[in-house]
Amino acid sequence: MFAKEFVVNVDNCTGCNMCTISCKDEHVDSSYEPWSAPQPEIGQFWVDIKQQERGKQPRMRMSYMPTFCQHCAEAPCIDNCADDAIKTRDDGIVWIDPVACTGCGKCGPACPYDVIFFNEEAQIAQKCNGCAHRVDEGLLPRCVEACPHEAILFGDKGTFEQENNSVLKPETGADPRVIWRGLPKPWIAGCVVDAERDEVLSGATVKVTEVESDKQLELKTDEFGDFYAKELEVGHTYKVEILHDGYEPTIRKVALETDHDLGTVILAGF
Repeated sequence: MFAKEFVVNVDNCTGCNMCTISCKDEHVDSSYEPWSAPQPEIGQFWVDIKQQERGKQPRMRMSYMPTFCQHCAEAPCIDNCADDAIKTRDDGIVWIDPVACTGCGKCGPACPYDVIFFNEEAQIAQKCNGCAHRVDEGLLPRCVEACPHEAILFGDKGTFEQENNSVLKPETGADPRVIWRGLPKPWIAGCVVDAERDEVLSGATVKVTEVESDKQLELKTDEFGDFYAKELEVGHTYKVEILHDGYEPTIRKVALETDHDLGTVILAGF
């Protein structure tokens, strides 16, 4: 059996919640032995959209992250399960045996992704099981099938492109089998205006140079005078140089810890 993997493309996710709704539709009041007992209607979401508000008015963006079990190859929940109830299938899907689980509660705190829930009524731990029952029938997991934007993909490991891939919390050593693309990285933004005319400057050149490596990103302000220098690194320092014909250049330096808005950047004419 081929090992499987999920791919989540954050840039494609619009926060429509179809994945969450379809997961509920698939699992609430439905038992798929041996892979899962019914999911409660309320109190837990095996796939959930985490919203991340970024920047500040008037330059704001929302990032949406469909979050579920990462089906780790070195799953901490398995190591901490006292009853050997959490297991890995040959295809890599990690599942909780609802018969073997005694509800000891040790797996939840051990999960670095906070995606294990406790079913109070059944007194068992539960989480995404990769729709193992559907996979065994040659079908896609419901969240993958329901997503209208291909923000969640599923298939044989190595099937998908390997460029720009990352995982959540690699420092844990859990070796997750969910691959992420477009994970939010900080930006530097601003709006460039003419000091005397009090109007925005479109087409101004913005050069963003990483001080540590001299790596440079060059972009233009849009029709509103705004710019977003994206995909930058936390903890790095950037020199931002703004130039436009007929104006004195301006330089700012930013030690980046999160999204940074330079606000209104005024250029003075010669």
